[in-house]
Amino acid sequence: MHGYSSCWRRLNFWRGRGALKVVWQQILILLDKQGEIDLSVGNLDGSLVQSPKFQGTGFSRKHKRNGTNISLLTEKNGLPLTNMTAKGNRHDMASAEATVKKLQVGAKRRVLELNADKGYDSAVFRRHLRERGIGTNIPERKFKHRRKRGRKPHMDKAHFKFRAFTERTNAWLKSYRKLRYRYERKKCMFQAMVDLACLLICLRRVEI
Repeated sequence: MHGYSSCWRRLNFWRGRGALKVVWQQILILLDKQGEIDLSVGNLDGSLVQSPKFQGTGFSRKHKRNGTNISLLTEKNGLPLTNMTAKGNRHDMASAEATVKKLQVGAKRRVLELNADKGYDSAVFRRHLRERGIGTNIPERKFKHRRKRGRKPHMDKAHFKFRAFTERTNAWLKSYRKLRYRYERKKCMFQAMVDLACLLICLRRVEI
């Protein structure tokens, strides 16, 4: 028990000084130099981690359970670039813009095109991406009693297949026991666990 307590205190110490994000950023820069990061296409998706009623949780009607939602942005082949956590009762769209804005790989601050599922089909979100110079590759939602005017949004089915890599990355995250079910009471510590997992996933790809 003493060893676990020491690990928790050290993780909290690194979190408080922003060390996890700094190390993760340096790993991303190193991977970019090695040609492992492809920003021509980005993938955005949300994933719910079940939890008791801790700080920063909410009941998800979609999943019929209480938890915390992880909004994850990856590069073309699935390496995590940035993430954000929110209450489980918030829609994925609520964290979408903030997740995309957090992207930074050295001096690079955007992907050229973003893949996301139809849950992210929003005129406001599409406009936000265009203003940042990011192309959208998001399927339209079909409304039975509503007709959308104007030209249909661009949709590249070949590029959209890369979105499956985000699902794989979510599975990698949940391979860590602390992210399969949330045990951390404090939201900041759960966020630190997510950042640490993303850091380790990227570290595996570094060529030594």
